[in-house]
Amino acid sequence: MINNTRKLEKVVVVGSGDKAHGLANMYECHANKGLYDMVFTEPLPKKFAPFNGHVSVAPYPDTLNDADIIVLAIPSYALETFLVQNYSLLQENCILVDLTNASRDKKDLKETLKILGIDHDHWAKAFNDTGALQELQHRSTSKAKLSTNVCGPDEESVEKIVEFARALGYEATNAPYDQYDKLRLNQNTIGWEWVHATVFMLILFVLIFIYVTVQVSGRQNFEWYTLMCRYTNKMFAWTCVYGFAFSLLPGTMIRLIHVFSSSPPSNILIWGCNIRKHVGLIALYFLFLHLCMAVLLFGGEYFGFLLREGHMEWNDEASMLTAVLSTSLFIITGIASLPSVNQAMNKAQFALLFGPVVWGALALGLMHIMFLGVPSWTEKPRSPYTWTRGMPPVTLMASVFPLFVMFIKLTQIVLARVVIMKKMLRVSQKSVHSADTDVLGQVDNV
Repeated sequence: MINNTRKLEKVVVVGSGDKAHGLANMYECHANKGLYDMVFTEPLPKKFAPFNGHVSVAPYPDTLNDADIIVLAIPSYALETFLVQNYSLLQENCILVDLTNASRDKKDLKETLKILGIDHDHWAKAFNDTGALQELQHRSTSKAKLSTNVCGPDEESVEKIVEFARALGYEATNAPYDQYDKLRLNQNTIGWEWVHATVFMLILFVLIFIYVTVQVSGRQNFEWYTLMCRYTNKMFAWTCVYGFAFSLLPGTMIRLIHVFSSSPPSNILIWGCNIRKHVGLIALYFLFLHLCMAVLLFGGEYFGFLLREGHMEWNDEASMLTAVLSTSLFIITGIASLPSVNQAMNKAQFALLFGPVVWGALALGLMHIMFLGVPSWTEKPRSPYTWTRGMPPVTLMASVFPLFVMFIKLTQIVLARVVIMKKMLRVSQKSVHSADTDVLGQVDNV
């Protein structure tokens, strides 16, 4: 039975920017107008029309007096002014909703209350992890829900805001207060994973740059300007394949360790798992650079060695084919990494894409390099051009780490299947022994 005696709660939204308009749109699309009355303030002398037909505009600050919930859709620098001028007007149990994202030079509601010495626990952080554009474009027919975390010191206040957010059509979650510091920076940080992955890939690129530069600078008739395109193209390819290989290594190592031990993985492997997706996406960027550079440079001057008598040899043809196939598979896995795609996949689809498909992409990429490089690795005597300064060729060095990662994967698969077969054998032996015991018991009874 529906309870129609519930008190109509007054929600006042302070602010008239895009975020306020977004909340008004969410209210229009989803909210039960008999449960919440959404009112917008009029901070400017100039009259302006309501955002839509379902909300009203009331004089400011008089409308704050009887508000049950006040949504502060204002910049962080305006919070202090708002509290100084209007806190005395608020009801004792009025809940303040903070939409700001704090940073080093921007204070949120919690810090502002502390600075002003105001003892008020009826507040919550919410809606700061959703974009105003998403809210403005949302429609009542939209199947996807916007998600928001609600966090605050007073559990009852947080629950009321969670209920209010759900009434507006959000997928609202009550976040523990000990996670507040992570939530308050939601929109003002790119995330430590991106930082670590970027630094890792830049360091990798610098090391590769040094190796290639030292080696090729020893060749006869070397020109330094060729580092800008010809050899940088090779650096991009090397960085790309190492990045993809690294993104697959931590998960493989954890599975391999679990074959022998149930102990938790080391911190370095957990760190690797946390940044593997980001490393893979940055590696995809290096792949794009390599493709663009290769297309621009492909010609007789730089790649004439591929066109003997006007056509390519079988290994060069195979190298180009595997390059195209590998690129297509890596692009597919990159698209699958997008949140909108990733979240829509089921377990079987995820296992296929980030199992056989991504490993196939790495194998094909490795074959692209090896088809080009193996002849120069094995030729006798060694060419002083490819083995300049006695240093291994770029194609050989670019293949070492991916080959190691694929060897680890193969080892993990083989050992895992051996362990499974042993377990199945033990189970079958126990079943046979149990059956023999039952038969002997029946014979004794006879």
